[in-house]
Amino acid sequence: MNVNDRFRIVTVCTGNIHRSALAAALLRRWADWYLPDAVARHVEVGSVGTSAPVGEPAGVEITAIAASLGADVSDHLARKLDDHAVLGTDLVLTATRRHREAVIAAAPSTLRTTFTIREIGRVAEHVDAPSITGIEDLRRRVATLSDAREVAEPRPDLDDVVDPDGREPEVYVQMVQQQVAPLVHLAHALFGMPRPDVRAYLEAVASTGELTERVRAAGANR
Repeated sequence: MNVNDRFRIVTVCTGNIHRSALAAALLRRWADWYLPDAVARHVEVGSVGTSAPVGEPAGVEITAIAASLGADVSDHLARKLDDHAVLGTDLVLTATRRHREAVIAAAPSTLRTTFTIREIGRVAEHVDAPSITGIEDLRRRVATLSDAREVAEPRPDLDDVVDPDGREPEVYVQMVQQQVAPLVHLAHALFGMPRPDVRAYLEAVASTGELTERVRAAGANR
């Protein structure tokens, strides 16, 4: 397949077993659900980590969280960030500003199309759902989001998603709330997720009690 016939998204965090693994699984699921089949089959979603334990599976807590949100990370294996992982991508989403800097250092050509997850969520929240009929429509949507970022007020204090690795269940829930809501807004602006589904996902991640119990139960069964 010609590279121009694919639309590639890569998500990035540190270990590639929590934040970026979950983000990639959700985006893959939503692309399949909301894009036309003829477009979705040409969308590739991957994930990497700046210090990934290569070959390790996703954390048990993330596996449980992903399942509760309709996604699957059961076949995920951690990969490490290098220039080959992000060169030729159409959109790169990072957990933190530091990860964004690492991506741009590895592949300076991604400057305009690399966002932190929370940053792109703030921009996407004010962008209407698209009409997507082909890969070029997706690329135009990314260009629209890039243009909107350039005029938006920077909020570096709100750009990072907390790393839950090895921490208490409440931090996993904080991570979900910081990360999933922006991704939902992106899925609306990029894939056309309907507003009722947007509301349903936002309500689901706001349910801290249920999320905490899921994470606690997953950890207990480690």
